[in-house]
Amino acid sequence: MSLLRRLRIAAPIQLPLGLPEVASTPPQRWCSLPESAQREVLALLARMITDGVVEEVSDDDGDG
Repeated sequence: MSLLRRLRIAAPIQLPLGLPEVASTPPQRWCSLPESAQREVLALLARMITDGVVEEVSDDDGDG
């Protein structure tokens, strides 16, 4: 008999942030985060871009 237990992994979900009601737009939500959280997010995003996890996207709508 195997002594290993079968692991159950929950499906990934997006957890809501507990932010003030006045922070309804993305820029308002960003500004409502503590400065330390903003630094951590930017550092994580930079690592993801460097590792190729996040691809560069153009704002160009293709009309030009």
